[in-house]
Amino acid sequence: MVQPSLLPPSLEACEQQATQATTTAKRSWLRFFFSEDQSPDNYMVRALQERAVWIGIALILQALNEIDHRLYMPYLLPYGSLIPLGLILGSFAAMLMALRPLPRRPQPRTLSQPFPRRWQRIALILILLTSVAGVIELGRGVVMCFLPPEFSNDGTTLDTNAAALLLAGRNPYSDSNFVSIARTFAIQPEWTTPLRQGRFANRLDYPSDAELAAAFAAALKTGQAPEFEGKVSYPALSFLTLVPFVLLHSPLRDVNVLPLYLLSYLLIVAIGWRVARQELRPWVLLLSLANVPMWASTTGANLDILCCLLLLLAWLLRERGWLSALLLGLAIATKQPAWFSTPFYLIMAWRLYQPREALRRLGIAAVTALVVNLPFIVWNPGAFVSGVLAPLNDPMFPLGVGIINLSATHLIPYLPEKVYLALELAAMLASLAWYWQICRTRPEAAFFLAVVPLFFAWRSLSSYFYCAAFPLFVLQMARQRQKATAPRREQHPSQRPGSGEPFPALVEQRPLPALSGRAALQPAGAGLLSSLPAVDSFPALPLQRQSRLSG
Repeated sequence: MVQPSLLPPSLEACEQQATQATTTAKRSWLRFFFSEDQSPDNYMVRALQERAVWIGIALILQALNEIDHRLYMPYLLPYGSLIPLGLILGSFAAMLMALRPLPRRPQPRTLSQPFPRRWQRIALILILLTSVAGVIELGRGVVMCFLPPEFSNDGTTLDTNAAALLLAGRNPYSDSNFVSIARTFAIQPEWTTPLRQGRFANRLDYPSDAELAAAFAAALKTGQAPEFEGKVSYPALSFLTLVPFVLLHSPLRDVNVLPLYLLSYLLIVAIGWRVARQELRPWVLLLSLANVPMWASTTGANLDILCCLLLLLAWLLRERGWLSALLLGLAIATKQPAWFSTPFYLIMAWRLYQPREALRRLGIAAVTALVVNLPFIVWNPGAFVSGVLAPLNDPMFPLGVGIINLSATHLIPYLPEKVYLALELAAMLASLAWYWQICRTRPEAAFFLAVVPLFFAWRSLSSYFYCAAFPLFVLQMARQRQKATAPRREQHPSQRPGSGEPFPALVEQRPLPALSGRAALQPAGAGLLSSLPAVDSFPALPLQRQSRLSG
């Protein structure tokens, strides 16, 4: 019988045990975000996890932009405009890193490198810290759903009032009145959209809070408000979706539409969870919480969230032909930024399918948008056009975090408005040309490229750029999951929805190669979520070598 040693362990053995325990502790939490499987079959999972880090960096930079600029502008003076400019450009660079093509096969040198690297671990810690702010915003949003509305976005107030006007049998586009809205809703002067008219005529610098308060008080006193935008400035679906809320609440000042936008964001997160592989689901939850910019837009009841949901579904369900085009049409009928995504969708359909299919889809989207807005066009064509084109035609102040901010802080002189329009158009043409080259391999790039031109616009509000990073990652996960299942499909002639080309059909469900033995997701009943890519409803795409009213 062997007697146990009564001698204490050596110092070297204790240090070795401590080091091993520390390493195990690190791996115990890192493995939730970074796969330990270094086999070639798991290369795509690791690549997507690395891209998740870049998306997280983009979200951190955009979250830093949410810090009130007035905290540092008095000290840095005009040079303070370089901070938001750099943060947005930095987020663009991070999204570009997430869009890099992957090599067709993993290189031995790549597989032998340590994963995660030190910078990736540091970035993960920063993303985790940023997610704390997202959790606070989530809790704040839930609480605000049960409180009287307080929306710093005056576009939501205008849309809520438009829904009330419609229920009263009045035309929202012709009967919207700023003074009436200001007397009905609890809005603050700094939440409004000032115009370069009345006391603000013949100037380009944005009014101070004191000037806005004085103009606001004068408008309430005189009943005239030429200095403030009072038109319904969005297409009709922006307020048609709010009609049920107006019906269920009384008085009008207590109508809280925040649940619609909170639900829209939660649906985006649910879609991300649905299409993600098992190893990527922790990233879905983490990035959705760290997405402080989109949470800020959500709690502000920003219409961009609903529009983003519709566009995301249009891209995810692109193999569903008419359904995808219908969703695009609904997005077009919701808010103008969706118009920037339309030519990218046309290119995607043209390149992935056939020119005839692209034109058919464009027609379906156009008819859908027209049907939604047609009653208001017939009701008063002039008022409808004046309202929907107000962000382009009305004399709004230059504002934003793009290059216009350099002039707003007087770091450089203001350029003629047409110069910004020319830069915007040039950026759009360059983005479309690039997308034409990469849309077959990276269709999700449209979510990034569609907002790049707005960086050069006369009004480049930060909310324009906040709905790009997380949806881009969701689309990447959906595409790569489909590619992972493609080699296990049996080929037989079938018809791709929306086109005349054959596509591989799924004969039997098998576990994905890197899911640790768990089977691929199965359809969970009928409904829109069960139509998403995790159900293997469309084929994989080939990889290359790899605030305020919008203006």
